[in-house]
Order: sequence, then C-alpha cells, then structure tokens
Amino acid sequence: MKTTDPKMQPQIGIELNERRQVYNGDAMNHRNEHLPKGNRPVRSRKRSPFMIIVALFCISVMVVLYIWNKICVNKLVVEVSDLHNQQEKILNANEFLRAEINKKSSLERIGKIATDQSGLISPKEQPVWFEINQTQLEETNKAQ
Repeated sequence: MKTTDPKMQPQIGIELNERRQVYNGDAMNHRNEHLPKGNRPVRSRKRSPFMIIVALFCISVMVVLYIWNKICVNKLVVEVSDLHNQQEKILNANEFLRAEINKKSSLERIGKIATDQSGLISPKEQPVWFEINQTQLEETNKAQ
C-alpha cells in the first residue's frame, strides 16, 4: 500500500535518519530530544607553569629516591656477601682446628711422646689391686 501523500514522504525520510536501536520494543518519536550532538571543536587545556614545575619536581624526587634505594640495596648485598665469606672462613678454620685436636689427642701420638721425651715405658704385666685396711693404716700413722 503506497501512499503518495507529500506530508508522509518527508516524515519517513526523517524517521530513517533518526532511527535508533530500541531495546525494549517501544519505538518513540523523539526527533529533537535524543539526536546525537555533533562533535565540538577540540580545545587544548592550558597548563600552568606552576603545575608543570610541581610535576617535574615530584618526578625528580621519585627518581632520586629510586636511585638511593638501589644504592642502599647494593651496599647491603655487598655487606651480606662479605659476611657470608667471613662465616665460611671461620667455619673452615673451626674444621681445621677440630682436625688438629683429633690428630694431637690420638693415643698413638701421646704414647710416642711419652716414651720418647719423658722416658715412660708401658708395663709388661697387669697392675695388681690391693686393699688397705683402714685400722692398720691408722696404726702405722700413729707409730711414725
């Protein structure tokens, strides 16, 4: 069914130009209320020199703090490494001293030194144990 009414023709063209996606199923004719606005000209914001200086100062302070942190961490790493090396040296010295103590306290070495330097000899027979009577000891001490 075609209509040749001139009043209907412009409305159909306007509706096609203003057609929008309708999610709820209601197509409303809001011609001037919901038309998208055209792009407005881009205006560059003026930045104040004070804000630029403040931003540069903040960035420079952050960079200085970051570098200072890196330097301190590197110093601590070197100190930890030095302490670790010192601990390893002390542990090695302790092991060396323990080995030397074990070597010098061996029975063979002590026996050799006793016979060579002091002239001590090992007994050929087992020692004999004897008991002393306490009363006889007291009598002997009184007689002297």
